[in-house]
Amino acid sequence: MSESPPTSKPVASTPPAGASPPVSPGLAPRNATEDAILEAARELLSEGSHEQVTIDTIARRAFVSRTTVYFYFENKRAVMDRLIQQAFADMDEAASPYFTGSGDPRMELALGLARFVGVVNRNGPILMLAAHLYGEDEHMPSQWEPYVNRFIAGAEARIARDQLRGLAPDDVPARVAAQALCAMVERHLTIEVIRHGRDMREAVRQLTELWFRAVYAGESSSPAGGEGGAPIA
Repeated sequence: MSESPPTSKPVASTPPAGASPPVSPGLAPRNATEDAILEAARELLSEGSHEQVTIDTIARRAFVSRTTVYFYFENKRAVMDRLIQQAFADMDEAASPYFTGSGDPRMELALGLARFVGVVNRNGPILMLAAHLYGEDEHMPSQWEPYVNRFIAGAEARIARDQLRGLAPDDVPARVAAQALCAMVERHLTIEVIRHGRDMREAVRQLTELWFRAVYAGESSSPAGGEGGAPIA
């Protein structure tokens, strides 16, 4: 899958004037050249399989040289990993209304999931690639762990706060609930939304109900037959 960089490492003067290499392998601030490379890779992934994406095709789409691509990324896998990390970070930010909120759990959960599902839908090819690479490696790549762990930690913190507030029973540890529910969301969205193109609004509605019932013991904020309709059977 990966391509080998040139045998001689490019010198700092190779990229366009004013360019600089990434400060860290994470999501450090980037310049326009690196953004162009990432956007080119994103477009190519949406047009075909990741096997068809090469350093050459990325360079051509970004209107830069192969050497410039290698200045910013060690190989194609490094480009793909950065896109995956960006998607994970965007998903975490999208879910923030629930993770960091302190208001009505159902409303904030529904808003957070709606935003989250929107990010998933926009990044479908990237997340499908992530699932493929995860299975290929047989373990989670270390570059992804901070983003996945942060998402689970956000869910755990909210559930724990609501348990302390008396809004959720505490018979199931918050960590266990967060891990199980995040796995449920990931599995459902991968199969139903990304692969099968299921309606996002319906996915949000069902995931909100499942999460709410699991954490808050099935209590409904709307009376049966009231505004919003009866609870799901």
